[in-house]
Amino acid sequence: MALITAYGLFGISAAVAVAILALLPIAWAFDNESGTFLILATLFVITIGIMVMLIALMAISH
Repeated sequence: MALITAYGLFGISAAVAVAILALLPIAWAFDNESGTFLILATLFVITIGIMVMLIALMAISH
């Protein structure tokens, strides 16, 4: 529902952001006993966030 609302109100960029951030609650709900899925999902979200911040920094400084 949040994905559809974000896409309808703000476009594809917001929908992608919501989809990436929705990965953490999904990983938390369906994690296995060793906890590796939640850790990998957290690292994935952090990696995507760093890439987005670097692209924004390059756009600002250019």
